[in-house]
Amino acid sequence: MAQQPQDNNPPEKRFDDHSVIVPAHNLKTVVQHARGTEQIDMSAVQRAEAALAELKSQFGGWMNEECARIDAARQQIHARGLSRETVDGLFLPAHDIKGGATTLGFPLAERIATSLCRMLKHSPDPSRIPRDLIDHHVDAIRAVVREDVKNASNPYGVELSERLAIMAETFLAGELKDAYAEIAGDAAHRIAIPGRK
Repeated sequence: MAQQPQDNNPPEKRFDDHSVIVPAHNLKTVVQHARGTEQIDMSAVQRAEAALAELKSQFGGWMNEECARIDAARQQIHARGLSRETVDGLFLPAHDIKGGATTLGFPLAERIATSLCRMLKHSPDPSRIPRDLIDHHVDAIRAVVREDVKNASNPYGVELSERLAIMAETFLAGELKDAYAEIAGDAAHRIAIPGRK
């Protein structure tokens, strides 16, 4: 008797303007499908899955290290002022969080870091970036990690990330004026900027 096909549709995380499909990480299924069980040492697959599970327990620690890095970079701005050098020093850990926080289980931290990166990257004059807006972004990332907020739909986290994105985009729109149109389509989230059509 043939086996009934299973529903292999991966779970989907929905955001306001997009969805992310998150496939299950089951190496055994992939290996069996790709090559058949008779040629594969399934114990090796099980060891690989166990190693991945062990690594997953370290994700929170890695995110705490990233939070320490971004906070140290922010403290450099407080100590030395806003300059291209100090802003670039903050951009590096923010970009690392932007690139890896979802993989490490913190999608809202990634959204907040994306907003911070856009502001740091596109601001024509680093000295004009509002320090309190930098602080709000860094503190929000740290709070998401400290409170272990892993749900991308957490209402407080979503509202916070959207407000920070609006503030960052409003700042960029004011600084770049007509040139803002060149980067507006790259915004991480579709947000309405007050006072702009």
